[in-house]
Amino acid sequence: MAGLVGTRTGIGFNINLNGDVLTSYYALGEHWRSDMAFYKDEVRFLRGLLGKYFYRFIEDIDINHVRRIENRLMILDRRREEIDFKIGRQMKAISEQLKKNNNSASETIVSNHEELEYLLSILAKDFRKLKRIIFQLVEEGLDRFQVEGNEE
Repeated sequence: MAGLVGTRTGIGFNINLNGDVLTSYYALGEHWRSDMAFYKDEVRFLRGLLGKYFYRFIEDIDINHVRRIENRLMILDRRREEIDFKIGRQMKAISEQLKKNNNSASETIVSNHEELEYLLSILAKDFRKLKRIIFQLVEEGLDRFQVEGNEE
């Protein structure tokens, strides 16, 4: 009875011959926790990048634009925290079922896992998009700074 359990995005994970989907869910949850820790570090890095570089070019940039970007970063970080909380709650539910020697996933656990996968995919997409914007702005600011430095 080996096979794949699919989710909304088509990503599946192997079920061993005993049908132990909960172990697979738990392993995926651990991976997600690692992703959330990485995003937390990325937010800290991007905030530092904004603080270190943008305010040096304060005369040349639209401060309101930078504040909007910082606000979007803060919103993404809050979403990350909410997802991280949901992952923790899901991991606890899985652990409790495994302690009861119940290796089959309840409908609630399956639907929560699908929701988490969806939320994580949207968060990753939004992070990449915002990161691209921040890097582009820093690059433009550094280019302007170098041009001004060469003119002096």
